[in-house]
Amino acid sequence: MIQFQKYIFKNLKNFTLLLILFLSVSVSAQIYNKEFVAKIYVKQDSEFFTFTATAENLTPTDVNLRYDFSVFKKDNNNNTSKNNQSNLLFLKGNEKKILSSVAINYSEEGKIILLLVLYDIDDRPVGQDRIELNSDNGYQKVVKDELSVHEKQENRDEAAPQDGVIVGGLVLEKTLTKAGRDFYKYFYSDYYNRQVNTKKNIFIEEVPGKFRNTRISVKIDDQLLWQFFSQPKKSFLQTMAKSALDRCIAYLQKLEKQKDETLTRY
Repeated sequence: MIQFQKYIFKNLKNFTLLLILFLSVSVSAQIYNKEFVAKIYVKQDSEFFTFTATAENLTPTDVNLRYDFSVFKKDNNNNTSKNNQSNLLFLKGNEKKILSSVAINYSEEGKIILLLVLYDIDDRPVGQDRIELNSDNGYQKVVKDELSVHEKQENRDEAAPQDGVIVGGLVLEKTLTKAGRDFYKYFYSDYYNRQVNTKKNIFIEEVPGKFRNTRISVKIDDQLLWQFFSQPKKSFLQTMAKSALDRCIAYLQKLEKQKDETLTRY
């Protein structure tokens, strides 16, 4: 059974996202890495990059946080994968702590994005860092290890209380079953094959549903765009992935049109 509903989820416990607002909307600004700093350090040796995720408490007060350290990979055949490490974190006042490390071979092909996000006890992102790599002549190179000046300004001016980070249009997921992971794989592959160009993040979430079924939702900016009860059948999941992506593209086009109209008015 496919359910399509137009409503906004108010509580996102598993992940949060950046809400890029139109010029006519006023928001309360929030600056990331102001009190709690997320930082990914890069070390190079003869064969590998080693990326070390760290968290630093700039306040004198002890704090409980949560971190997500994710590695997104897309190879030259457009096959995509995601590895994620997530855990709770306690930092004493002014303490800096190593969270996790990952090694990547120089010769690994494709595009790689490393993303570190710190969340407070209310699951609001308070710190973030990102590194991008791309293969060039058979070797990985760091092509971006910090936000651009434009993105930093956008982060300062347009962030809202439940914001996340600008990561250049990622497809993020929180799945529970093989069916959920397969749906994410089909959606993610189609997303890149169709060269969707957006700064918006798309979120795929799977939660327990009726009986043994789970419910899979696809959202942008807290806006539910597609929802259905999962089935393990491959053809069904592929159809759902295509329909969900079609809905996302239509929504993104609508936002762009509204943005253009707003800019024209002002």
